[in-house]
Amino acid sequence: MFKNIAIISKIDDNSVKDSLSTVINYLDSKKVNYFLDENSCFLLNNKAATSLEDIKKKCDIAFIIGGDGTLLRSAQYLSKSNIPICGINRGRLGFLVDISPDHIEKNLESILSDNYSVDERISLVGTVIRDGKEISKNISFNDVVIHSKDAVRMIEMDTLLNGENLYTVNADGLVISTPTGSTAYSLSSGGPIIQPNMEALLIVPICPHLLSNRPIVIGMDSKIEVKISEKSHTNASVTFDGQINVPIQANDVIKITKGETVLKLIQPPGINFLSILREKLGWGLKP
Repeated sequence: MFKNIAIISKIDDNSVKDSLSTVINYLDSKKVNYFLDENSCFLLNNKAATSLEDIKKKCDIAFIIGGDGTLLRSAQYLSKSNIPICGINRGRLGFLVDISPDHIEKNLESILSDNYSVDERISLVGTVIRDGKEISKNISFNDVVIHSKDAVRMIEMDTLLNGENLYTVNADGLVISTPTGSTAYSLSSGGPIIQPNMEALLIVPICPHLLSNRPIVIGMDSKIEVKISEKSHTNASVTFDGQINVPIQANDVIKITKGETVLKLIQPPGINFLSILREKLGWGLKP
């Protein structure tokens, strides 16, 4: 049973306050220990905050109140400490935040009674190399996105797969996605949906100049290299899960491989990948 619970809330969003209060009142009624991040304390006005460093030391589960962005931002801090995460959805679509605001108490009861499943999600490691030197290294659970920051300016990128040329693509950008991220930027860029437990990654061009530059599904252990062409004079960046942004320039190389860090998502009974797809995408629902 989980004994020490972290509660992390979406930044600067009063819409999460009702759900936060519901969680706090339930845990108080069950006399369960919990620790609040700074933003949760700001929303409640009268609680003491716990730093993320102390949360990593003290807690054995974290409840994230917000959307997928809030969960992914929290995962950047907590996953390396092997702390499982459960999301309460106060965002928009939310493929990673499983609990509906209408079912908080029921699902908390199940989880605290050890009635839940653990869904493990892989990570990517992206390294930016400039003039032969590593200038940045980050992990992501959804995707690594190389993108132009200039309006209507494409980037030319030489893409290698396991050391062999794949293609040169002129596009607004390139998404390298885990199965988890297949329902995020990759999907809106025309990529397929992949079950989270599949041993696969995705490379998806964003608005490519040539229609022949299509999304490709590759092995999970593939090594991907993307070199920004010396012909590219656009203002570009590489972004990790939409949370960490690293400016890049011509001749930079971005190396992407599967990471060792695993994100553990706690799911209440009756919630799984297919049930989330049906709900979020409206599959099989009568108009």
